[in-house]
Amino acid sequence: MANMPRMQSMTDLLKSIWTRLGSMSLAIILLVVLAIASVIGTVLLQNQEQADYLQQFGPLWYWVFRSLGLFDMYHTWWFLTILGFLMVSLTACLWRNVPLMLKEMRTRRVAVPEKALKRFRFLHDWQLDRQLSADSLGTAFQQRLQGWEFKHSEEGGRTIIRADKGRWNKWGYILVHSAILIVLIGGWMSVHYGFRGNMAVPEGGKESEISFLKGTSVDHLTMPFEVRCNSFFIDFYPTGAPKEFRSNLTIIDGGKEVLTSDIIVNEPLYYKGVRIYQASFGDSGSAITFKLFHMDGSKKIDIAKTHVYESWTDEATGVSIKVTDFKPYNVENMANPGEPNKWQDLGPAVEFEMRGPGLKPVKIKLYQNPFIDADGVNQGSFMSISLSGNAADYKPVALGLDFSNPTEWQLFHAFMQRLSEKSNGSKPQQANLKAFKQAMNDVFGDNRPENFQEMAMRTLQAVSMLPQLPWPLLPILDDFDQHYYTGLQLAQDPGMNVVWIGSALLVIGLCIMLYMPHRKLWLIIRHEGSGKKMHVSLAGMANRNQLSFEQTFNLLFTELGQDFSHLKETKGSTA
Repeated sequence: MANMPRMQSMTDLLKSIWTRLGSMSLAIILLVVLAIASVIGTVLLQNQEQADYLQQFGPLWYWVFRSLGLFDMYHTWWFLTILGFLMVSLTACLWRNVPLMLKEMRTRRVAVPEKALKRFRFLHDWQLDRQLSADSLGTAFQQRLQGWEFKHSEEGGRTIIRADKGRWNKWGYILVHSAILIVLIGGWMSVHYGFRGNMAVPEGGKESEISFLKGTSVDHLTMPFEVRCNSFFIDFYPTGAPKEFRSNLTIIDGGKEVLTSDIIVNEPLYYKGVRIYQASFGDSGSAITFKLFHMDGSKKIDIAKTHVYESWTDEATGVSIKVTDFKPYNVENMANPGEPNKWQDLGPAVEFEMRGPGLKPVKIKLYQNPFIDADGVNQGSFMSISLSGNAADYKPVALGLDFSNPTEWQLFHAFMQRLSEKSNGSKPQQANLKAFKQAMNDVFGDNRPENFQEMAMRTLQAVSMLPQLPWPLLPILDDFDQHYYTGLQLAQDPGMNVVWIGSALLVIGLCIMLYMPHRKLWLIIRHEGSGKKMHVSLAGMANRNQLSFEQTFNLLFTELGQDFSHLKETKGSTA
């Protein structure tokens, strides 16, 4: 028997813990904490590249956020712990209160103690003669309340009639709490059993593996099927922004083609519980051909063939070119500051990094087409150079020559050769003019092109510009064969349907709570004195929308007063 107090104390402790878990205060605290965490997870983009986080926040805050797991917050132990506690709290609340609510909705106790009656906010009284029976009063009461539910009781010389409307209102509370619990269960299922990852499929290629961030590392998952990209189409706005991109995909399962369909943004393909979304696009390794113009004074031109994401190295000079991107359209705003936007497509451009012995690494964006200004004048080939390696630091550099015209390279060298010849007694300007005329004759003879004056201006600019370049080779984009990849996002969310069910129940529960208030009325009839008088009380209460109920209650009192008016000697009081 000595163990009995200890067992009772343990039982009491467990009951106390269970009661606290189901308390409203704990649920509110957990909901607030969960809401704050969800806001952080919404503001701070989840599952991005770690290098992007490091660049955005700097080393200090990057390590602080990383240690807290904020970059993949919904999989952290502390978030799942809060979620679990909230689920347990809601379960305890439902376990403790649902039976009481169901019992209250079923039983509807009719009797009201006198002390409790005096505390009612809505209360009116009549003093009637005995000539009107309790049944007549009850009949008049029920006729005025069509659609209400009634229950009678005789107790202590009193006849009590209770009327209810919306007595199932507490189902709203039950459904709302149950719906929140179901939504949380659905979220927990999604976290533990679902996935969301990225897949890049080149045109004509197929892939079966997705990659996704797990914490701070990249993980991979192989799908039970393959995805082949048959074709990829993209359309652009005049500003150069993508207007629509569309992929034609084929699902291959067990070596057999089972499904072929187009997908666009927000219109996914669904197969075996996996949704395949159109998420992005990019270059899948387009073939790039460069012309390499030697800057050693010779007229030598080499050809270099490579691909996007690959490197090419010149064995003679040690110069290497690593191609990082290619775009067939490059729309830029050519308007001056303060002027309306003026969008112009500058044509194909390739981005690459160039390195070499004794050379500072640079990032270059090289355009294939020469720049044509607003007046239609050919300003020659151009590129943008970033010495920092950051695309935001690109600076435009005009090369002068139109390298798409092979004769301009010949004219440039002929001009440089004529300039190197001594012109005794001639002024520099006259010598330059004479050298250029001789160069024109060397290249064109008597068949000068119509635009030779523009060509002369470009050649003069090239003479002052090209010798300043520190590179032994000048790469110029000559040709390309573009290939896209389609960026897909594959997601499986086993808890999604559970969340939808919970959301539907939540809406139903809220509608019941807000638009079906529980309104209760009591008509209490008492015999007084020698039985010549009858005291009648009308009492009421509502759990919501008190102002509307007050109007209903007062109107009912007025109407019943009219029904009882032939008995007079009434008096009314409102508490």
